[in-house]
Amino acid sequence: MVDRESLKEKIFAAVDAAEPTVRAYAEDIAANAELGFFEKRTSGKLAENLEALGLKLKKGIALTGLRADIGENEGPKIALIGELDGIVCRNHPQANPVDGASHSCGHNLQTSIVLTAAAALVRSGVMKELDGSVALMAVPAEEFIEIDRRKKMRDEGKITYLCGKPEFVRLGEFDDVDMAMMIHAGEFSSGPAFSVPYHGNGFRVFMVRYEGKQAHAAAAPDQGINALYAAVAGINAVNALRETFRDNDHVRVHFIITKGGDSVNSVPDDVRLEGYVRAADAAVIDSVFAKVERAFRSGAEALGCTFHFTSIPGDMPLAVCDPLNRLFVENAAALVGRDKVLTGSYFAASTDMGDICHLMPGIHPSAGGSVGALHSAQFKVTDFHAAVMDSAKALLATVVELLADDAAKAREIIGGFKPIYTKEQYLAAMDARFSEY
Repeated sequence: MVDRESLKEKIFAAVDAAEPTVRAYAEDIAANAELGFFEKRTSGKLAENLEALGLKLKKGIALTGLRADIGENEGPKIALIGELDGIVCRNHPQANPVDGASHSCGHNLQTSIVLTAAAALVRSGVMKELDGSVALMAVPAEEFIEIDRRKKMRDEGKITYLCGKPEFVRLGEFDDVDMAMMIHAGEFSSGPAFSVPYHGNGFRVFMVRYEGKQAHAAAAPDQGINALYAAVAGINAVNALRETFRDNDHVRVHFIITKGGDSVNSVPDDVRLEGYVRAADAAVIDSVFAKVERAFRSGAEALGCTFHFTSIPGDMPLAVCDPLNRLFVENAAALVGRDKVLTGSYFAASTDMGDICHLMPGIHPSAGGSVGALHSAQFKVTDFHAAVMDSAKALLATVVELLADDAAKAREIIGGFKPIYTKEQYLAAMDARFSEY
């Protein structure tokens, strides 16, 4: 039998040795955030560091994504994933002054975990003792933003889906992968800790356009059709639906007005909104989505506007693998103490890691070491070692347990897993959620 604790000790020593290099990388990426599908500098910096370890990379996956495989032994392949993109947060201290891109999402920490894992696996040499391999993936565009821009990219044939992991699935990057893990930055602890959710919300995206008739706002409003009032009526109708949402479905409906009119002097004739319908279950999302579409349409009918509606698939609910979660918890607890590993939490946001969890065993814990609300100016790292080095150790210790001794544990989890979709069913489900009129 493989001496698992000895392998973990080698890995942990290599993780600690990598900290100065990884910290410099993380700080550089934090100061130069880029938005999804345009993370060219971020991808390039990560590629430089991975190639310096002697790894052979596949580049340009879904425009900016990377993949490097480690380990040549036969057996299950485990993906360790990080996300390349930032989020718009214009008042964040490190926001890009042009487009507002920031890492108030903490994604720079994720690719730092991937870089740390790469350094530790290469320098410790433990993969030759394990029965399987690791695929390190840096994936673009997890944040589902800039919808108009990405919709145009889809129309131009540059992408098919509007976020990164579905693109990786479509392009076959998960075809040879048996299970997947990643860790997101958390906001629940300033020091070493983990939160391990059992489930999380998915969502669908809608875009609404009310087309009215322009007229002088003061001299002849009776000659116009006010698209803004149609939108307000639609919003009120959506809000009237909220009492029908059941607590255990975790429904969220939220939206922004992206265009409210052109001039106060004119009756608005072009008003646009975009938003999400979130819930814990795909069927509930679809059901509420139909109600929301109907409610927005009622505003157009009330005012006599022409109604335009676009549906776009978002993220699938986060249906994590319980046995893999439990194995991760054991290894995380050995690092930071059982009292600092929160289990049974619910991930109220959404992630396209949910899509991967529909296809194979997957988990999506959060790490401590940062404070302030995610996606806000207050988000900041307080304990880099906890956020990155402890995360890499917890993932790699779990890899050791999965792939040791003919990968018995990995094979047990894979054998007991029932995917929600095959790849073909998943892509068909995504395609079915595109519509526009």
